Amino acid sequence: MFFHDVSAQTRTVTGQITDADNGQPLLGANVFVQGTNRGTSTGEGGRFSLPGVQAGDVIRVAMIGYVAQTVTINQQQSVTMMLKPSTNVLEEMVVVGYGQQKKRNLTGSVVSVGSEEIEKTTLQDPISILQGRAAGVQVTSNSGAPGGEMTIRVRGNSSLNAGNNPLFVVDGIPIESNSISSLNGSENFGLNPLADLNPTDIASIEILKDAASTAIYGSRAANGVVMITTKRGAEGKAEVNLNVTSGVSAITRKLSVLNASQYRQLILDSYTNLGTTEEPYYTIIDSLNPMNNGDVDWQEELMRPAGQYKVDLSVRGGNKSTRYAWSSSYMDQDGIILNSNYKRITSRLNVDFDISEKLTVGQSISFTNATNNRINAGGVGNLSVIRELLVRPPIMSMYLPDGSLNGYSLGRRNPVGIALYATHLNKSNRLIGSQYLEYKIIPGLKFRSNLNFDYTSMKEDEFMPSTLDYREGYNTGAVRSTGNLTWGNESYFSYNRQLGDGHNFGAVAGMSFQQWRYDRTGLDGMFFPSDNIRTLNAAGVISNQGVNVASEHAMLSYFGRVSYDYMSKYLAEVNLRADGSSRFGRDQRFGYFPSASVGWRFSEEAGVKNLTFLNDGKLRFSAGMTGNEAIGDYTSQGEFSLAGNYLDFAGAVPTVMPNAGLTWETTTQYNAGVDLAFLANRLIFNADFYVKNTKDLLYNVPIPNTTGFSYITQNIGSIQNRGAEFVLSSKNLQGNFRWGTNLNISLNRNKVTSLPENLLTNGYIQNGTYHILKEGLPIGVFYGWRFDGVYASDADNVNGVTHGASGPAFQGGDPIWHDLNGDNIINQDDRQIIGYAEPKFFGGISNDFSYKNFSLNVFFQFATGNDIYSEINHQRNSVIRYNNLSTDALNRWRQQGDVTNFPKPVRDDPRQSDSRVQSRWVEDGSYVKLKNVNFRYTFSPSLVQRIGLRKVDAFVTATNLITWTRYTGFDPDVNSYSGLRVGVDEGSYPQSRTFIFGLNIGL
Repeated sequence: MFFHDVSAQTRTVTGQITDADNGQPLLGANVFVQGTNRGTSTGEGGRFSLPGVQAGDVIRVAMIGYVAQTVTINQQQSVTMMLKPSTNVLEEMVVVGYGQQKKRNLTGSVVSVGSEEIEKTTLQDPISILQGRAAGVQVTSNSGAPGGEMTIRVRGNSSLNAGNNPLFVVDGIPIESNSISSLNGSENFGLNPLADLNPTDIASIEILKDAASTAIYGSRAANGVVMITTKRGAEGKAEVNLNVTSGVSAITRKLSVLNASQYRQLILDSYTNLGTTEEPYYTIIDSLNPMNNGDVDWQEELMRPAGQYKVDLSVRGGNKSTRYAWSSSYMDQDGIILNSNYKRITSRLNVDFDISEKLTVGQSISFTNATNNRINAGGVGNLSVIRELLVRPPIMSMYLPDGSLNGYSLGRRNPVGIALYATHLNKSNRLIGSQYLEYKIIPGLKFRSNLNFDYTSMKEDEFMPSTLDYREGYNTGAVRSTGNLTWGNESYFSYNRQLGDGHNFGAVAGMSFQQWRYDRTGLDGMFFPSDNIRTLNAAGVISNQGVNVASEHAMLSYFGRVSYDYMSKYLAEVNLRADGSSRFGRDQRFGYFPSASVGWRFSEEAGVKNLTFLNDGKLRFSAGMTGNEAIGDYTSQGEFSLAGNYLDFAGAVPTVMPNAGLTWETTTQYNAGVDLAFLANRLIFNADFYVKNTKDLLYNVPIPNTTGFSYITQNIGSIQNRGAEFVLSSKNLQGNFRWGTNLNISLNRNKVTSLPENLLTNGYIQNGTYHILKEGLPIGVFYGWRFDGVYASDADNVNGVTHGASGPAFQGGDPIWHDLNGDNIINQDDRQIIGYAEPKFFGGISNDFSYKNFSLNVFFQFATGNDIYSEINHQRNSVIRYNNLSTDALNRWRQQGDVTNFPKPVRDDPRQSDSRVQSRWVEDGSYVKLKNVNFRYTFSPSLVQRIGLRKVDAFVTATNLITWTRYTGFDPDVNSYSGLRVGVDEGSYPQSRTFIFGLNIGL
């Protein structure tokens, strides 16, 4: 530092801030008088001008990526400071259960995504942000709709019937992360409850993955824990930030389908191939019929460029005793399917008060109001918009001559009519809040108690008008009103003390209580007098009173942690949590979940310490147990249905057999890791290797109907997940031009290790239509018939293979099925494994470039080695019910001797050429996405300060820009089910390519 003395009582201090390593000036460094709200930032050349400085003031200079410095002003008028690049990446604090730890002292496996990464995206929920950015965390899209649900898995699936979602904790509050929407149409999933959180409010997201990190949360932590920390105020001048974005989305790809003339010829061929005198329904081939004289591209009619905009406003600041952070946001996002829209208003207030040197109190409260005008996009029925826009024949006209909608014809509904005239509306209000008290008893010993709650009120409305049905006057409606409340109290002591020279001791001990209550009321109705009167009081028939339910459960917990380290070289930690849940029988109500971990910083040992290229080296080992209690609230006690009325008398029918011996699923996990830092922390490498064994799986076991029940929930079987995770971060170039890279790659190998013999049929359990569960095989195995091509002629079936034992022999144009047992009969015995849904590897790579005022982030996300069962491609290549087909059908078999892989179309599919679960519909789901590109320009502080602003950033962000894949559906990032039936595409709402333009203004 160099000072030039000039005598003055109050003066303007000027100066320059540079990089200590290369002497380059630093643009955008924060310069302020400590303890006041007076501050500025460096402009071009790293120069600054700070007025109103008095002798004795302390000036602090801080910048992300550099070590902050302070200087006391005496008589000097000019200050030159050289900031050292931060080598404290490992000194950063990360959030863990009931506290924080330095990253360098972690003995468990934790991955963190900070606000800097979040700000490079324009994604609207925290789960989407994690996709490809967090090692060991696999995120797939159930829907591309605004506010649509996502599937998140931390180190694989660990349960069969109980939940596989991680526990989400926001500012210490365990929140509801499962969808509570009831009216989901034909889709197998609901809305994304994490979309209620505004990513702009988030300071960091930590994912706790191994047992050492998660055991402190016990019975809810078998699937990992996601810790979300929101931004809080800090001492200093109030900072006002306004972020305005606007953009447009469009579908990434359209799928090819037949036009009108091609379709008519296909239908004629399908009847010819049937070999009977039956003819097509006359209107199909009559091009003059007003119902079928069209040539409609349903994708073109239904898909649209969709606009969106969002405004975020925040104020953060404070003084020595009070710190505050307030924010509010409004978002209006159209979906790429006609008439779909999502509006969200959020507001948050975080406040901390230092009542005295010992007592601090504070609160956090957030409110979200959301309106989602949903589209019934996915599923298998003709109410699915995506299915109908692909299979509704192009000949079916949009409107009839009288101007009315051509809503229904030959089993196919009008997808534009569904989008425009059906109601699928979801409105919700959510309030998440907490209040805490923290008291410093003696140096190092603190007591903290917080009271928290999470309440959601949701109203859902559905209506299907008669214009979309073939039955005159047949319309249906439904309404649901849902309340979901969780509240709790956590009180604990924490102690941190340095004993002697380098011995550091820490401990946490406390208790927790949490209660959940769920209420739902609603009714269904039909035969409304008019499609314009959609309230249930107009319905001619009221039904489904059984949807009215109320349930609750509670959990009482005790937890503790003891940690020790010596000079940050030898580290150890043990955790224990005892959870008591009302969901289990009295004899099994409490579960105990311990963990232990150790770390060895070998880089501090003699002989290694002097290696100049190695800055840090640490080995980590952990083992522990966590649990899963995600079953029904009364499963162990038995359940009754109150819909069993007899004559005019109300009745109750037992529906779930009680099991007082029901207990927790228990996951035992072992983790070994290594952390390395090289070349002044410019290169950081982390690797983790783990084994997760889950036993006592909660599963609905079928039992004889003579018992009066169909199943009983029992603890059966076990699952194992093994995997590895690698993270590499590098600062490739430094100076005026900077380039940094972050890469993560994960692999997880899952298998079912045991299943009870009495549950198996032919050695496996059929898990839905497409999957099986079998010992030694992973979850997500597709099971069906292997498609080996098409018989070019009748003579090619040299063995006379038949369809069933008494069925006809396959002929030219029929599929060639792999005859597994060689008996020349194709039946159930020839089914086999035809694909695996889980990827072999997944991850992401991010590159950050900056030059002066410009910055660029380019992020790729990938998954490889997984298969997708494309049920939607089955539907669009099957002529049953007059479906339209893809243009692949132009290459179909037409006559003896044709060599092709597309079988002849046959009306009603008498030999199950299309309708079998088969390898023809299994596709490679591997992909690489250019997921996010963010280009930003930061205006010079000297320029923006002239107009009274602190900072101005302008940016453009592109999402889902390019996808490289062999998958022939809309997008390989798809999963039509939210449970274990992974890797299936039944026609979900497609992903979109989005361009966002934004302006970030700081006052």
